Amino acid sequence: MAFFILKPCTLIRYKPQAQLTIEGFENPFDRQLDPHNRWVILAGHIPWDKLASVYYKKMRSDFGPPTLDARMVIGAVIIKHMLNIDDREVVEQIKENIYLQYFVGLSGFQTTAPFDPSLMVSIRKRLGVEVMDQFNTLVLQQAGIVPSADRQDETKDQEGGGTGSVNDIKQAGEAGTENASSSEKPTTPKRGTLMIDATVAEQQIDYPTDLKLLNEGRKHLERMTAKVCRAGGIKQPRMYKNVARRNYLLLAKKKHKTKSQIRKGLRSQLQYVKRDLGYIDKLLTEGRLSGKVLTKRDWKLLQVIHEMYRQQRQMFDQRVHSIENRIVSIYQPHVRPIPRGKDKAATEFGSKQLVMQKEGYTHVQKIDWENYNEGILLPKSVEAYKEFYGCYPEAVSADRIFGTRENRRYLKEHGIRFIGKALGRPPAATSRKQKRTLEKEMAKRSAIEGKFGQGKNGYGLAKIRARLKDTAESWIMSIYFVMNLVKLARAGIKDYFLFFFHWVLYVMKLIRSGRKLKIVSMTPLSFPIGIRTAATGRF
Repeated sequence: MAFFILKPCTLIRYKPQAQLTIEGFENPFDRQLDPHNRWVILAGHIPWDKLASVYYKKMRSDFGPPTLDARMVIGAVIIKHMLNIDDREVVEQIKENIYLQYFVGLSGFQTTAPFDPSLMVSIRKRLGVEVMDQFNTLVLQQAGIVPSADRQDETKDQEGGGTGSVNDIKQAGEAGTENASSSEKPTTPKRGTLMIDATVAEQQIDYPTDLKLLNEGRKHLERMTAKVCRAGGIKQPRMYKNVARRNYLLLAKKKHKTKSQIRKGLRSQLQYVKRDLGYIDKLLTEGRLSGKVLTKRDWKLLQVIHEMYRQQRQMFDQRVHSIENRIVSIYQPHVRPIPRGKDKAATEFGSKQLVMQKEGYTHVQKIDWENYNEGILLPKSVEAYKEFYGCYPEAVSADRIFGTRENRRYLKEHGIRFIGKALGRPPAATSRKQKRTLEKEMAKRSAIEGKFGQGKNGYGLAKIRARLKDTAESWIMSIYFVMNLVKLARAGIKDYFLFFFHWVLYVMKLIRSGRKLKIVSMTPLSFPIGIRTAATGRF
């Protein structure tokens, strides 16, 4: 006979939910804000007045008067990318966080939403690429990386230079190297190292396939045809929607598809789309389609589907898988496939940016939705470096794609050193010290790759969720702007300790000399703001 001994068990202590009332919850709202909070420190390093002047200066009459204060608008953009959240979550975070309300410029805590989340789209339209580029320039001037506006004007008057904005090399092509190489040799001093590289900011779209694009176009054409017939009292033609959908699903759900099966499925979907386009075109030619029936969005989709069908028909007939200006999304027709040759993703879908970096601060030179060879733009980039930073670089650190013979010849003519492996067979007389020096210099180029990784992992650069072309470009520019702001704030904290160290040394020197000291009170919030002048002398 077996005996079981029951041991007493320990009960878990549990507090009734009735104790967690709002009235009994302690809150610190009757206290002063923590001056060491990250949002408080960041707010002290941002040139709000200068940013606001640029914001109001670029307002256009067709957008109407601004509904929000400039600090509210700029602060909301900064919060969005620092926390990597969507537009609705930005509003919720501001509504719930007292430090975020202080950051955006509210005079006191409020429980209501400061604005509607839909205004974030209009904010991106208002700012645009040009305004965000000027915002980034102001941050670089605040950090002492870029000369002030007065110094830039003097340099331009003396040398007749350009603006150095993001659109400087927008139209640069094959002739860029020839034009840049024929320029006069620089007379200005050389400072710093130009780090340049290109990356792709992918759009938030479904992975495109030819079969999926044709199916999406077919569904929209069926919807628009039914809408027109219903509004005009016309009998809807037989479109065999269920048959077309079943044929698509039978092929799309197969794990292993043969080439003949894919080609057969494409042929059937092309026929469906051609038939539906014929219905719409017939109604248009007969004048039975009213312009008020279809919305503006429907008309845009109809034009995109027409072009998409033409491209798919051409690729099907020619048995190819690529075409110029290929549409990969009917909702975002400006997105293009960009081959990158990476292991995880050989092709990326989005925009390509050419970015240069100096002392950890980035500046976007070119944004384009078409794939381009960034290597031929090195001479233009060097000239843009001179116009933007006020001097030529001492060296250029770039990838192998930039180390062509033409680019090396251009850099040699201008007395600029290229950090990279030499072309051809390596020299036998290279010492071990020279090899180590070259390896260390080439390793520093990873800083710009790290900046790309920081933007994609922490700030939402990997997936751009803005659907319009202009808003997507503004989204991208705002990410680089916020990253530079964060670096500026961190640099200010470092200067805080640097200034404190020098202040201690100065006090000890005065004590040794026997002088009297006058103690002046200084708040922790105001102290970091003005220390960069005394510590570095940049401002």
